[in-house]
Amino acid sequence: MIRNKDMIGPNLIKLESVGSLVDVDIMEVYPCLEDDTPDWGNSTPLTEVSDEWAFSLSDEDKALLIKYDLLEIF
Repeated sequence: MIRNKDMIGPNLIKLESVGSLVDVDIMEVYPCLEDDTPDWGNSTPLTEVSDEWAFSLSDEDKALLIKYDLLEIF
């Protein structure tokens, strides 16, 4: 399991530009609720995110996905 300062909890990274949390272990994307917790009942596999979501990623969020080897997945 990866752990560092980017993580919210043991395996989630927050992508501010798209209001989402990504579980780096299972590659699921969750909407981020107002209290910075994931909406567990509303996930999308990272490989199935919309083009609109992907094109909305900031450079900083793209850098996080690259850091965890997730950018090329979608």
